[in-house]
Amino acid sequence: MYTEVTNVWESKAATPEEAKSLQLRAQMMIVLRQIICERGWNQKEAARNLGISQPRVSYIINGQVSKFAMDKLLDLLMKAGYNIDVVLKDGVPQFETTVAA
Repeated sequence: MYTEVTNVWESKAATPEEAKSLQLRAQMMIVLRQIICERGWNQKEAARNLGISQPRVSYIINGQVSKFAMDKLLDLLMKAGYNIDVVLKDGVPQFETTVAA
């Protein structure tokens, strides 16, 4: 028998709140990975531009969500030159990014 979930992170998280946090962090990491790829940065360049170590960049590239707190991911997106708006839609956190002027 299978359990149906609406958020893939529900099976890993202890609480629904933790699942939502994991989902939001995963979304932010996907955007960061896209930024790194779009700018043609290798991991060393990304580390220098984002102010983190190369192993931390590797965690982003490989989607290791548990390695980052939400505030750190927000900081990295802002360092990459993006504004972030976080909204709740039906109790599910989502975020939108725009390039900073």
